[in-house]
Amino acid sequence: MDFYQVAWQGLRFYAYHGYFPEERILGNWYELDVTIHLESTNDIQDDLNQTLDYGQVYQICQDNMKVPVDLLETLVEKIGNSIFHRWPHIKSLQLSLRKENPPLGQSKGNACIHWNKTFE
Repeated sequence: MDFYQVAWQGLRFYAYHGYFPEERILGNWYELDVTIHLESTNDIQDDLNQTLDYGQVYQICQDNMKVPVDLLETLVEKIGNSIFHRWPHIKSLQLSLRKENPPLGQSKGNACIHWNKTFE
């Protein structure tokens, strides 16, 4: 059985997630990578129904990013479950979400969550 991956890298959003009140007020930049594994059909023949619509995946990500949550873990699970709900034939998902320059004092860098889910 063959599989292929459809991926989006570097999707950027400005959003208001975070546990601390200042994170909900000031907001922050987030960068999201999405990789979806699908079983390969014998012949796609340029049929969008045999794969995923990039625009719809982006819209799901954008809609979820607009709703503030405390934890990045919660956010990646919501995005992943929304994608699976739309395309229940996918085999697995990987999401990586980076919060740029989280409020850690003088620290520079990103906080990052990686989430992997395999569906039976």
